Amino acid sequence: MRGDVEVKLQALVKEIEKAAKRLLEKRPEEVLLIHHDDADGVTAGALLKYALSDVCKVRTVCLEKTYPQAIEVIQEIGDGPIIYADLGSPHLSLISKVNKGRREILVLDHHDMEPLEDPTITVLNPEVYGVDGGVYACGASLAYFFSKSIKPSTPSLAHLAVIGSVEIPGEPKGLNMEVLNEAIKAGVATYDKARGKRSVTWDGRSVSPESISTKLNILASVGYYGEGPQKAVDACIKSSWIGVEGYLKQLEQERKKAYSSVMAKLHQEGFRKAKHVQWFHVEDAFYNMGVKVIGTFCSYLMHQRLVDEDKVLVGFMNMRPDIPGIGKLKGDLVKVSARAPRRVVSMIELGAMEPLSKLLPKAAEKVGGFGDGHAAAASGVIPKGRERDFISFMDEYAKKERVKEERRGATLMDFLSPKKVKQ
Repeated sequence: MRGDVEVKLQALVKEIEKAAKRLLEKRPEEVLLIHHDDADGVTAGALLKYALSDVCKVRTVCLEKTYPQAIEVIQEIGDGPIIYADLGSPHLSLISKVNKGRREILVLDHHDMEPLEDPTITVLNPEVYGVDGGVYACGASLAYFFSKSIKPSTPSLAHLAVIGSVEIPGEPKGLNMEVLNEAIKAGVATYDKARGKRSVTWDGRSVSPESISTKLNILASVGYYGEGPQKAVDACIKSSWIGVEGYLKQLEQERKKAYSSVMAKLHQEGFRKAKHVQWFHVEDAFYNMGVKVIGTFCSYLMHQRLVDEDKVLVGFMNMRPDIPGIGKLKGDLVKVSARAPRRVVSMIELGAMEPLSKLLPKAAEKVGGFGDGHAAAASGVIPKGRERDFISFMDEYAKKERVKEERRGATLMDFLSPKKVKQ
């Protein structure tokens, strides 16, 4: 099985190299680069910008979600190729529908995807080959191989892919292991396999990639409306915090203050609960921050005793209507993030519940929104005022899946070999 995965991943790398060469041959005047707003998306964006800047002008836009309205605006920005880095796969049909075959689009992503047949859209995702993108790759490792095919000096920034890959739990596998080996060979990373510890070069010294990932997340999400994503991309290319130390410290203080305020409220009021879902709403507490913040806060809550391990955790925040580089979205919107506590993860692994990447989008669609994500962590956007309806649908769908499992029964093999899910 392992050998089969390796063969499939190498086939993917070859397709990535071919796509890079095709882009080089066309010599576009400008490329529109759309990257995700987490550390993986930022490092992927930095690698692509580093390589493509020698070829053409690169215009970057940071998105937390592929909002339908945003996709429509993106299509009207310039007329050159569009690259989606670390996002886009769950919404390929929408991207295709809006594009109407007008522009060449590349999607470098590792998230769950929907099938698509469109000659103008090249999807470079392990899922195309039947390989779990939430285990064997990340957005930055895919971007690394694309960038390396364009700019030979890219291995000097291989450690950026190592930083991007820390969002994948456990020992590095597949393409994430390959980029780690390349980073070690380039002298910009180390790996103590016995201890499971990685280090990368940043500001001229060895540091943990996890610490860099955390700060990049803060820059890009908490600082989303203050050029944080661009500062994060530039910091990655320089592999240095020089010039952003004060700004980063300010953002860390803002996040800490906001977290403390919400935590105090949760300790006092607790979560609202349905049969299979527990939820809370921060209202405007994170309003001037990027919507990624509600997801990181939910992840933070997973380590707190407040959380019921048997229920899906859902958090809501009111969204600002504007997206830097895109413009204003129509309507009042709410960001929703969901996380699976340990016992819920076990149910997903055993097949007793659908992954959150299925449950959340279904519930969001029922109230006029959309969503995507991984098995144990998903998010979406819904109209403001439909939060309770969303919870009702989420709870209903979770209940249906549990009833199915009770009727089916778990086999011995389910318990001996549960499917691992990304958290």
